[in-house]
Amino acid sequence: MFQPKMIELEEQLNCSKNHKQPIQIVILEKNLKREEHLLCSICLENFESDTKIIGFKKVLQMIQENQKKQEENKQRLIKKDAELIEQFLNELHTLRSYFILQFDELISNSEEWINSLNAIGQHNVNYSFFDELDIIIDSRIENQFNQASIVNKIKTLNKSFCDKIDLKLSTLKNQEIYSQCDNIITNLSMIHHMKLIDNSIKQSLVCYAISFNQSGSLMISTSNQDIKVWNFEQGRMNEINKLSGHTQSISCLQFSKFSNSFVSTDFDKSIRCWKQIKQNEWQSSQPYCQHTNGINCLLLNQSENTLVSGSQDKSIKIWNIDFVDNQLTYLYPNVYGLSLNQPEDTLVSCGGDKQIIIWKKINKEQKWQFEDVVIQSTQEVGCRLSFLNDSQFIWVTGDKLSKDCIKNLKKEVKLIQNTNDLDLCFFPIFQDKKNNVIIVKHKCYVYVINVSKEGQLTIITQCKYESNSIQGALTNDGKYLVTWDKVGQKYNTYELQIY
Repeated sequence: MFQPKMIELEEQLNCSKNHKQPIQIVILEKNLKREEHLLCSICLENFESDTKIIGFKKVLQMIQENQKKQEENKQRLIKKDAELIEQFLNELHTLRSYFILQFDELISNSEEWINSLNAIGQHNVNYSFFDELDIIIDSRIENQFNQASIVNKIKTLNKSFCDKIDLKLSTLKNQEIYSQCDNIITNLSMIHHMKLIDNSIKQSLVCYAISFNQSGSLMISTSNQDIKVWNFEQGRMNEINKLSGHTQSISCLQFSKFSNSFVSTDFDKSIRCWKQIKQNEWQSSQPYCQHTNGINCLLLNQSENTLVSGSQDKSIKIWNIDFVDNQLTYLYPNVYGLSLNQPEDTLVSCGGDKQIIIWKKINKEQKWQFEDVVIQSTQEVGCRLSFLNDSQFIWVTGDKLSKDCIKNLKKEVKLIQNTNDLDLCFFPIFQDKKNNVIIVKHKCYVYVINVSKEGQLTIITQCKYESNSIQGALTNDGKYLVTWDKVGQKYNTYELQIY
């Protein structure tokens, strides 16, 4: 560790009167020039003041301790990056050795190939004068050279070596080696903002949704048609129950913020309410079926008496919800995303019809009516949107051939370009208003984004996955982010560190 060193020598420090005496006292006053803070023994003879003073040796000790602490913090931050870069360097050395070995074998195979071809050419190069004379006498000289036989030998040889070399070349495309290096580089960009707490819990069955209760002590996640319930403490998950009832894969989960009740939906068109009846037990309501196709998104209002559901049947349904009685009451192109503004008088939706639609509540009737279609600069599918304030919302593009951006009124935030994948829904936008942060999933990335008071978006960091099928949830205090992806087939818990 580097030792901090003071530029000035202690004996060089002088009072403002230049008495050339050792400094005894320091005045802690803002509106003084540098030397005016310092008093020697001569200065103290006539010094009278109510200002705060402190001994010079004590100030030196405080400064040295502060510098030491700063240096320790700096070294701690540098160490994180240095360890990752060291790991990256080791992977590069491994990669280089691997490639050298593979290329050496390819060169050896190619040299052996040439030698084998030459061996075919050297076959039967020695001949008998009398055998050749017999061929001439019998007039068989024109038929002596069997070209087809030679060609077949060459073709057989070429195929054998082509197969061998193709196999070697295919190993050079080893994605695991590349991904290891790529993951280290990606981690370098997020290490100071997303600290991986745990990734030991594996799950091979598909997960489409994750949700936390208000305190962040319970987490629920889907496992095909079952719901897993987890104790969640300081980023560590412990499964305590598995709930059954749905008949197809579960698509959405939404915890209440007032109790440990929650709502679930699935691809068999049904919605269920779940009420906690004991510490680790929940009871399902009857299935409620008003949609005619799978349900993509759910939205609870702040008072949690209204539930909004968006479906692949191209409809939005409004429900009265009662978590106490554990029941729903139904009131009234393919919907992927929903968001309510803070006063809950405006609802926006987006979906497969490439439209963003604004709905307004009629106060007297407490019903929703169509208000407007947002004119977009680019017509494409979007999977998620969210209000940032009462009158401003963001929308994320999602087509395979897309601008790959977040749109906010006339502004755009460019995301990492990807023309190989569509964006998938089931990972809503999460907001942490205390830290002015939003979590946005787009294709193969999860972004941590700062939101300024003016609504300006700045990407803080991003986390890359090997799949566009990513699900996740943020705890209500904004401290932990949990994700699951289809390729990794495990839960990743991150502690967010926003400075």
